[in-house]
Amino acid sequence: MEALKLTGIVKRFGDVTVLNGLSVEIPLAGLTFIVGKSGSGKSVLCRLAVGLLKPDEGRVELLGQRVDTLPERQLVPLRARVPYLVQGPALLDWLTLEANVALAAKGLPDDGRVARALERMGLTGLKGRSPPQVGPGIRKRTAIARALVLEPTCLLLDEPTTGLDSIAAGQVNEALEAVRAAGLGAMVVSHDYAALSRLADRVVEVRQGVVGYHGDKAGLLARTQDDGRSAPPAEP
Repeated sequence: MEALKLTGIVKRFGDVTVLNGLSVEIPLAGLTFIVGKSGSGKSVLCRLAVGLLKPDEGRVELLGQRVDTLPERQLVPLRARVPYLVQGPALLDWLTLEANVALAAKGLPDDGRVARALERMGLTGLKGRSPPQVGPGIRKRTAIARALVLEPTCLLLDEPTTGLDSIAAGQVNEALEAVRAAGLGAMVVSHDYAALSRLADRVVEVRQGVVGYHGDKAGLLARTQDDGRSAPPAEP
């Protein structure tokens, strides 16, 4: 199974060591939630995965390639297979949703991939609208559709529901379910334990610079309660 493998990762920013010997192997199938306290290194882990950051020590392997030693020109096709979506949707307000999604199709075969991505995200009926004409949940779904145009193996999403109300967050979580239904994987950096309890196939908790937990969501939620930390109840 294709995977992200990090071995002995140390990452420092100045005098602060964020990751301190972290090792983990994460399958790129299903939905994996990456959790932990603010500043624990969750987003750093994802940026390391696609070569946007380099470790100070250790090795990063993605889809069988040694990411931390690849030159930039060889990282470009790798990032197309595992796109990294930042918190903001990064859409162009003067283009329609369809045109924003089509930006990712430049140079790719004209095989209907834009229409398929819009349909998967439930955007076909909204494709003629511009980003200012739709809500934040739809804008986030559009960003995911743009990544799907690349026909990736897995998506990396950094806090996709942060700052969204419950309706918009629900729209994003439905999009994640659609990603899984399409047979794709996703790694989701998140503080949203309600979404985790509903969606996660596995969970990686980053704690004190290493992996504190790697397993199914039931085990993490049970351990969270045993530790006295608060976690929202599972959704019905």
